[in-house]
Amino acid sequence: MISSLIEGIFGFVFRCIIEILCFYTGEIIISILTAGKRKPRWDYYSDVSVTKFYIFTEISVWIGFVFWIFTVGFIARVLM
Repeated sequence: MISSLIEGIFGFVFRCIIEILCFYTGEIIISILTAGKRKPRWDYYSDVSVTKFYIFTEISVWIGFVFWIFTVGFIARVLM
C-alpha cells in the first residue's frame, strides 16, 4: 500500500515536471514561429475561460512534447 502511494506521488511529480517543461517549450516555439507576434504566456492562460485554458495549454504542451521527442531522436541518431 505504501509503495503504491509513493509510486503515485513520484508519477505525479514526474508528470508535472514534464508538462511544465513541454508547456514552456511549446510557448517559446509558438512565439518563434509567429516571429514574436504572439508573446509567450507564462501564466498558463489563467485569466481566460476554462475551455480556452484547457485548449491553449494542451496545444502548447503537445508542441513542446513533439519538439522534445524529435530533439531526443535527433541526438540519439547523431550519437549512434
